[in-house]
Amino acid sequence: MSLKRFSAGVLSIAFAFGAVAFPFSTGAAPAHYQRLFYYRDGALAKKSFLAHASSIDVFAPQVYSLLPDGSLSGMLDPKLLAFAKQRKIKVMPLVTNGNFSPADYQSLFKDPAKEDTAINVLIYEAKTYGYWGWQIDFEQMKAEDKNAFSAFMARMANAFHGNGLVLSIAIVSKVSDTPSDYKGALWDNLIGAYDYDALGASADFVSLMSYDDPESAGPVAPMPWLERVLAYTLQHIPASKVSLGIPTYYWQWNDMTKKLVGIGGTEGIDIVFKKHPNVVTTYDAIAQAPYLHYFVGGTGYSLWYENARSVAAKIALVKSNKLYGVSLWALGLELPSIYTSLK
Repeated sequence: MSLKRFSAGVLSIAFAFGAVAFPFSTGAAPAHYQRLFYYRDGALAKKSFLAHASSIDVFAPQVYSLLPDGSLSGMLDPKLLAFAKQRKIKVMPLVTNGNFSPADYQSLFKDPAKEDTAINVLIYEAKTYGYWGWQIDFEQMKAEDKNAFSAFMARMANAFHGNGLVLSIAIVSKVSDTPSDYKGALWDNLIGAYDYDALGASADFVSLMSYDDPESAGPVAPMPWLERVLAYTLQHIPASKVSLGIPTYYWQWNDMTKKLVGIGGTEGIDIVFKKHPNVVTTYDAIAQAPYLHYFVGGTGYSLWYENARSVAAKIALVKSNKLYGVSLWALGLELPSIYTSLK
């Protein structure tokens, strides 16, 4: 599942014990992989964006949503937009289906006039503010709506391309098209709505949400699972259209109950080191992920995160498979050291 459903407040404090468009071509793999960073408003996110602009090719703020009638809600901070333009960073906002609600997308899919309204308002907004294009981030969709979503994206792609805009689509990770390969209702309520072949044909590039492994009891995106996700994806979408999702947040586990007890970013990691001087740091060579281990009142906790080494391992996948680039969720959560791997 995507961490995008957590509020910015949860992300910043989720520690359980303290606290005119550019031309675009996908004909060949790019010589320089594209570095897309997601953004949700907050002091840490702004600070990170301003400090690391030289490492960002595409700025993707999650600030817009489409409403059931096809109208658009949200806006981007003019100061951030001006800064991005000054630094020649492409701006590609995300647009979600409301608050990832089925009611907010099913109304669109049932009415072509509402779809037309949505497409036209996105084109108008992009031209008004000089956006490179849009990333469509529709989540929590039913598998039964797969064909309707694919058709909507095909119509949108035609309209965007006719207006010089780039279309990207965020897609939830798959390892197969077999519903029984996924736990519970994940296929019916989340994963089954994404037709990789159809969406890959429509999009200029996809951002693969290759994080939040539903089977993991440790790393957010362990390497063996990530390799399965990428292997499936490349059977259906050209490598030159795939942007590999990389998490910049941690998962914190109670070692006794095996339950996930915290999610957060660099602030939470700093708190661990301040409160627990005997923290043990380890790197798992199989998962290609670092983790911290410490005790609170006799109970052990493990905190799995991303650092320069683990990000470098994921960048190696991008280069060896000649992918379009990387999509990192999200600014403000990352350790500063990861930028050494993103040069």
